[in-house]
Amino acid sequence: MSHFRTLIALLFAALAALNGHAEEGRHVRIATGEWLPYVSQSLPQHGALAQLITEAFARAGYTVEYGYFPWSRGYELVKKGEWDATMPYYCSPERQKLFYCSEPLVQGEQVFFHLKGKAPPWETLADLKGVPIGATLGYYYGEEFEEAERNGTLSIKRIASDETNMKLLFMGRIRLFPQDKMVGYSVARRLFPASLDELTHDPRPLHTQALHLIFPRKGERGKKLLDIFNREFLALKANGTVQRYLQAMLDGEYERGITPVPPSGN
Repeated sequence: MSHFRTLIALLFAALAALNGHAEEGRHVRIATGEWLPYVSQSLPQHGALAQLITEAFARAGYTVEYGYFPWSRGYELVKKGEWDATMPYYCSPERQKLFYCSEPLVQGEQVFFHLKGKAPPWETLADLKGVPIGATLGYYYGEEFEEAERNGTLSIKRIASDETNMKLLFMGRIRLFPQDKMVGYSVARRLFPASLDELTHDPRPLHTQALHLIFPRKGERGKKLLDIFNREFLALKANGTVQRYLQAMLDGEYERGITPVPPSGN
């Protein structure tokens, strides 16, 4: 009888272990960091991109967990396969050697911000010679802008903070501030909510590049999750959910604590 009980106990333990592994396999861990308005612990559903990712995986029966890390650490955790994916990232040729890149989550667009009625006239960047421009340390604004900065065509002062640059713009200390369109309006909403209608942006993008969810090439799980995500994300795009959530992000709904819902009928 004792042997029989032992066998039963071992059988239940094995089944529990198998069930645990199955649940673990259906649980996706995504490393990210604070980057309003794209992703933040302070936003409902962690923001539009995370809500889209969570709903895409949920369509395939997966749950999603988000971990917040310094960007370099989260990147390394995913590269080593300790976490399943990270976002949002540009997909450079070098990065694609290490990671699979998902369908574009959103088209990142860097533009010149300026106060209404105070934009200097320009057709090419050379026309902006002598115009005080603020920029943020470590940011890439496209090769044409970077080259104009290197050769002295543009009068650019780089500082460490997006927030300080936006303050300088509203104070009139700089006339142009290049920034991701979504991020720029998010910064302005937080700093100058009563004066937001004074701000606008030049419709001509300095640099356009998609942001992605990226999965490690190490091991087989990354490619499997990539394929699942892409399939379900494209379905959300087809039914209008992607556009609904991205527009909500641009309109500041998430930052006001509002969780958007999919278009009716989905």
